[in-house]
Amino acid sequence: MSEADHVWRVTVAEREHEVEIDHSSMTGKILVSVDGEQVGDGRLWFTRKEIDFQVGGVPARIKVDYAYSGLAAKSSLHLDGRYVEPLR
Repeated sequence: MSEADHVWRVTVAEREHEVEIDHSSMTGKILVSVDGEQVGDGRLWFTRKEIDFQVGGVPARIKVDYAYSGLAAKSSLHLDGRYVEPLR
């Protein structure tokens, strides 16, 4: 996959939320949305980018890093300090 489009579903306070990240390998642009609303953005330049935001009042962090010599990106979600497995 050349574009890192990842989706996670997490439950916070008995409510399910969908977290999505869209990363463009061409421009480095990163967009983070929760339940369809943009909550963060940034650019990936040379090193890993971390974006902090909230999901249902709980702190969350997206980490995006280059993969395959810069041809793609990999990302991870940490909710309240815990790793969350992405949907596949």
